[in-house]
Amino acid sequence: MADSRSTWSENVAATVRAELARRRIRAAALMDVLQLGRTATYDRVNGKIPFDTAELLLVASFLGLTAEELVREADRSSH
Repeated sequence: MADSRSTWSENVAATVRAELARRRIRAAALMDVLQLGRTATYDRVNGKIPFDTAELLLVASFLGLTAEELVREADRSSH
């Protein structure tokens, strides 16, 4: 996943990417979930722009997880 030099928001993005891959879901599927265009969605998925709280809740729900589970995994990957 992410290395120890990554920011927390990059770790969250890496966790989202990992969960999408695990479920074989393309990141483009998040465009509808987030109601964002392609560039804005991919900027978040790639860690260029942090997910805000509402977006993180939407993504987690879409993945069948809680935001807490995503955050916990992102925290784990940062250590």
